[in-house]
Amino acid sequence: MVFTEDQKREIDELLSTSLDQSVTVIYFTQDEPSMELPVQVEVTPCEYCKDTEDMLKELTGISDKLNIEVYDFIKDKDKVEQYEIEGVPALALVGDKDYGIRYYGIPSGYEFSALLDGLINVSKRQTKLSDSTRKALADIQEPVHIRVFVTPT
Repeated sequence: MVFTEDQKREIDELLSTSLDQSVTVIYFTQDEPSMELPVQVEVTPCEYCKDTEDMLKELTGISDKLNIEVYDFIKDKDKVEQYEIEGVPALALVGDKDYGIRYYGIPSGYEFSALLDGLINVSKRQTKLSDSTRKALADIQEPVHIRVFVTPT
C-alpha cells in the first residue's frame, strides 16, 4: 500500500469534489530486460518505474473518474510515438483529447500535488489561466515546447 488510509481519504475527498469528467493516465514503464536478447546490450533499469506504477494504480483506484493504461517503453513503440514519450517513467494525462500534458519521473513529494492539479485541470477540460494569458498565448504563431524541471528536496 502506497497511501495511508488517511491519505486515501483526503485524496478521495479532493477528487470527488474536483473531478468533473474522466481522465486516463497513460503510463509508460519499462520491463526488466529480457535474457533472450539476440545481442548483448546494456539496458539501464528504470529505478522508479515499479514504485510509480504502484502509486498510479492505487491513485486511479480511488476515483471511478480516473483510469490507467500501462504501456512498455520498449515493446509498445506505436504508443510511445503516439504520445511522443522520451523516457520512463512517463505519464500522459488525457481527457476527451490529448492536451499534451506529460510528467516524467515519480510524482512524489511536492510533485504529487502537481499531478493532482493536472488531473483536475484535464477533468475540467480547461485551465485556470486568466483571459489576458489566454489572449497572449493565442498570439503565439509557432509551436512551443515547455519543460519544467524539478529536483527532489
